[in-house]
Amino acid sequence: MMVYQVTQINVNTNTKTKDNVTVTVTCAIQYSVTPQDCDDYYFKLHNPHVQISAYVDDCIRSQIPTMTLDESFESKETMANAVKVQVAHSMEPYGIEVHQALITNMQPDATVMAAMNKINAARRHREAAIEKAEADKILQVRAAEADAEAKHLSGKGTAMMRHAITDGFKSSIESMQES
Repeated sequence: MMVYQVTQINVNTNTKTKDNVTVTVTCAIQYSVTPQDCDDYYFKLHNPHVQISAYVDDCIRSQIPTMTLDESFESKETMANAVKVQVAHSMEPYGIEVHQALITNMQPDATVMAAMNKINAARRHREAAIEKAEADKILQVRAAEADAEAKHLSGKGTAMMRHAITDGFKSSIESMQES
């Protein structure tokens, strides 16, 4: 009995990127057997999962080495479309219709992931230090402005006090001259 339902297989492909990072790409292939070509599927294929996996591996391994790790993450959709086209074209003579190819996971080597996390953490710490320094600078500028304003007002107060003292002396002298 032939099953015409959509079947999914997950293919894990290990490869290296252009910047020499080992990455495991998981690609989900959703396919079904076309009813009119079930004879081709049954009699021409020995192990469809292995053959589909080989085409997926070939396609992924021809694309990832031309990209850096960051570029490969950015072009997941393009890669998935290329895998779908290649696998669909290659498996069509065997009665297999590929409905979808999805890049479901891209996992770099654990040491690379740890290094990337350290880089991101260092970048965030640096940005936090810059923000803190800017805040400290603003506080110091404001404190200096406040100190300058206080000294200015203190100077005005001292000048007004001296003016009042001289006015008092002047008044005293004038009153002594009149008497």
